[in-house]
Amino acid sequence: MSGTLLVTRPKYDDTTHYLFYWAQEIINLAKGKGIKVLDLDKERANKNEFESMVAKMRPSFIFLNGHGGKDRITGADNKTLVRTGENEKILKNKLVYALSCSSAKELGPASIKAGANAYLGYSDVFIFSYESNKLRDPLNDRTAELFLGPSNQLMISILKGHAAKESFERSQHCFLQNIQKLVMSESSDLSLIPYILWDKMHQVCLGNGEIVL
Repeated sequence: MSGTLLVTRPKYDDTTHYLFYWAQEIINLAKGKGIKVLDLDKERANKNEFESMVAKMRPSFIFLNGHGGKDRITGADNKTLVRTGENEKILKNKLVYALSCSSAKELGPASIKAGANAYLGYSDVFIFSYESNKLRDPLNDRTAELFLGPSNQLMISILKGHAAKESFERSQHCFLQNIQKLVMSESSDLSLIPYILWDKMHQVCLGNGEIVL
């Protein structure tokens, strides 16, 4: 696959605020590797711009950040970007990672059926915790890092040339490492372990696991 990455980054509540900034690390890495990045940020993360950009620029890799459900992923103001039975065909021939609740339950399989190369995401709610005093500095939120670090690891691995399935496995290992660190340190954050484990258990890789960027 040739490398053009399309990223959606709505930013209108605490959750999307965090995802917005954590996705910047991925954008920076991609640009540093000479990969063309199409950044649909804030209000630009809407259905019209998304569909237009995919049709016009034909990105091979799509990174979706935002809220969602079992049959959809949303963008700015929680409005639908992609929905099962509506426009999942837009993901045909794409490698997709959706950092969004539950979309791998129905939208993921529907996208693969419609011709997506691979769909990585979560089959149930993606949970992450954060420190309210870090809202102005989300990249230095060590609590959020326990959840968003493994997510970014998946993207980092793909951008470094690893296959979808291997990148998924590296992300899984990162979740496990974070759990082990909390256990070994006897941290006061032990209560977070069930939630990290939840994300690990519900992260999935659908379609062609051998696909690379």
